[in-house]
Amino acid sequence: MNYCELLFNTKETDLELEALIDAENGKRLTYRELMEEVKKTAALLLSKGYKSGDVIATHLYNSVEAAVILLGIQYIGGVICLIDPLYKANEVLYYIEDSGAKCLFTHLMSSEIELPDSLKCEIVHIKDYENEIQNFECEEKDFYNYKEDELAMLLYTSGSTSKPKGVMLSAGCFFTFLEKSNCSMYRYTKEDRILCFVPFSHGFGSVSILIPSLDGKAAIVFLRSFQPIKISNAIIKENITHIFGVPTHYQQLLRYEAIHDSLRKLKAAFVAAAPLNYETAFQWFKTIGIYLDEGYGMSETTTLITTRMNRLPEPAGDVGYPPKGILEVEVVDDEGNVCEDGVIGEIRIKGKGLMLGYLNRPEETRERLRDGCVYSGDYGYKKSDGSLVICGRKKDVINVAGLKISPIEVEAAINSHPDVVDSAAVGIEDIVYGEVVKAFVVLKDGAKVTDRDLIKYVSEKIANFKVPKYITFLDDFPRNNLGKIDKNALKNMHKSLETK
Repeated sequence: MNYCELLFNTKETDLELEALIDAENGKRLTYRELMEEVKKTAALLLSKGYKSGDVIATHLYNSVEAAVILLGIQYIGGVICLIDPLYKANEVLYYIEDSGAKCLFTHLMSSEIELPDSLKCEIVHIKDYENEIQNFECEEKDFYNYKEDELAMLLYTSGSTSKPKGVMLSAGCFFTFLEKSNCSMYRYTKEDRILCFVPFSHGFGSVSILIPSLDGKAAIVFLRSFQPIKISNAIIKENITHIFGVPTHYQQLLRYEAIHDSLRKLKAAFVAAAPLNYETAFQWFKTIGIYLDEGYGMSETTTLITTRMNRLPEPAGDVGYPPKGILEVEVVDDEGNVCEDGVIGEIRIKGKGLMLGYLNRPEETRERLRDGCVYSGDYGYKKSDGSLVICGRKKDVINVAGLKISPIEVEAAINSHPDVVDSAAVGIEDIVYGEVVKAFVVLKDGAKVTDRDLIKYVSEKIANFKVPKYITFLDDFPRNNLGKIDKNALKNMHKSLETK
């Protein structure tokens, strides 16, 4: 069992199909060429003394090389550790130490990463790799055969603690993801071309996009980052059929009217990694003519948990259904009892493709992985038709005098105002009620709406105890590297405003 099976099972008649394309520098690899590059990379790693079970990290921007090196590491049976390329040299040290990586492929110069004497890790600059691999001679050797439950990937997630945790995924998780994708997402064909501008260093790119693309013999077109004009140009030039992004990406694409004609050439658009508001979904459908398909997932379940396909999110937070026969999703109370439909509780996932645990963190593993289930840390509820509605992170759900409030429901009410671009609701401390609702809001350019206007508008849509007591207007939201709104930063912003 090996990720590389999906590449090396390519039929002779498909070897000249394009597999990977770098829209930044024009580099293109066919399936035949990709197989050769992967084998050379694997041989290079073996020549350096690396073997199965060794952790090898990559700290690379979206590129053909990032995918080739990932597959090369899998070829020899290594454990790929993905590090966000936006992290600085001093931040990278944490991941090297925590993962025990023996080698790091990076866009930084080796002189920039000052390893303490206690850390033994080879630092390979990406240009040095490219030069070394160019004329590298390799002997034919089969790829490593992982056991189904053998560690193959480390995806780091911050979770609810301050230090990032390494999510351990087995080789079997990748094939379970393919089952999930084929069952409830897309089945790609040789004519499909997927644009990847979400980070390849995240499970979104390296699992959700790469695995089914290799299986369907589709092509992946890489962009280094999100830039609307570049995306539009790539769609036209490369005949892109599918794009993937987070909600803020689609909000920004909708603002560029000049590129809407190119977006209408798409076959599908998928959103995940952060809550999608109804207004964005509706405007996308109305303007572009296709639905925004949505997925709910987490690294601990090898990304995908549920999908909502070919319809709008009604109500806001509706993320659809789990893949039948692969995952079972339940909503449970604090004692682990299954909640009735419509009752908010913690989302629990059981089935195939769950993580092995957190690397070297037995306590956090026991907290998250219990009785063969992953406890998500997300709150939500089930509808009578079996679909799942997300209410927000457990720590983000607002508790007003013992009443649980979904921030997504509050945000949906605010976002329905014609002058609002987006909003974020958080709970802030209150002496009387424990917490009250505060909203941070971004308005459309030129809008003259006041906080009182918006509070009055929202009070006509949701119960009084859910209505924000305070509203602060922002030009934009603080976001993490994936584009999610950073609600901890918003809470800190509120505290700093209070002290002024």
